[in-house]
Amino acid sequence: MSLHESGTVSTKAIVRSAFYVLWGVVLVWGAVFANTVVYQALSAPPATVNPYLNDLSSDAVILFVAFMPIVWAPRFFGYQVGVIAKHWRMLLGMAAFFVAAPLLYRLVLGETPFGANTWFFEGVVVPLAEEGLMRGILLSLLVWGFGRLYRESTAAWMGIVFSALIFATAHLNNLGSYPMGFVLFQVGFSIVVGLAFGYTRVTTQSIYPAIVLHSLLNLAATL
Repeated sequence: MSLHESGTVSTKAIVRSAFYVLWGVVLVWGAVFANTVVYQALSAPPATVNPYLNDLSSDAVILFVAFMPIVWAPRFFGYQVGVIAKHWRMLLGMAAFFVAAPLLYRLVLGETPFGANTWFFEGVVVPLAEEGLMRGILLSLLVWGFGRLYRESTAAWMGIVFSALIFATAHLNNLGSYPMGFVLFQVGFSIVVGLAFGYTRVTTQSIYPAIVLHSLLNLAATL
């Protein structure tokens, strides 16, 4: 019996919810850690010469994990048009915000450390890898898991919030590669980004808006 049917929170329900959250953390951090190890191995001498291949190898593991759902169950993980057209005004407003925010940051504080990265890495590789992992696999499974215990709207918001927090913690992996102050800012801003992108994923029933918004955000912070 589900939580919304019984009206009580059973121990089994709590354990199951905790399992999905813990599983999400392990999945994301495991993929991030494995990606770091593989990239270090691939970038060891002789180094990759072609910049596009180097960009792909930077997120090779995350890309591999993120694209498995396309073969497995694409619609479940958001690889469909969904109801994007119905929410075009909201998406247009978000696009304006996620372009303006990094431009304002650069105007006030100067260039971001991402300026050294290529447009292909920031605008194509990172959005596909991170959105496929976070809003594709992680959010979909969290919403599905919580949905076995709570009402649909509650499960959706729980999935959005937890996936945003996990998404933010994953950026702590940048410590040591970028200045600490910038990484902490990135973690905080990633919560806002995660909530917004998660909301678009659930509302439009599609992962594509999140990928495009993420690409616009990164390009505005890089170019």
